[in-house]
Amino acid sequence: MNLTGKWRYFENYGNGVAEGELYLKQEGKELSGRIVFSDRLKGEVPYMIQEFLTGIQEEKKVKLEATGFDVIHADFPVSYELDYWFGLLVDETTIRGVSRDEQGIEGYFVFEKLQDDVSLKFVNEIPDRSKR
Repeated sequence: MNLTGKWRYFENYGNGVAEGELYLKQEGKELSGRIVFSDRLKGEVPYMIQEFLTGIQEEKKVKLEATGFDVIHADFPVSYELDYWFGLLVDETTIRGVSRDEQGIEGYFVFEKLQDDVSLKFVNEIPDRSKR
């Protein structure tokens, strides 16, 4: 199964929730892309983040790791730790799993694949942040 496409993203990590979209490109087992989401901590104003990703799919296992991020919108200075996602393909359109950031905060996420006819223009234009 090829995971290339646009996915809806939802995560609950105890102190808040994150919602947004995941854009993946798959070549063989290798994954790359970005995830754009609104992060809402309990009792705080939400902010919007974009993380750049690399990863791998091995049978039903999906592993993604953020390699960098940009703050898209925030009304205050944001200190942010990169995330890791470890999931299982439940079916052809759903990945469920556990996330963890560099502070050790864990959450539970779901990625739900959207229509296949969605343009992947943005996935193909992702800058390579590893060369910075």
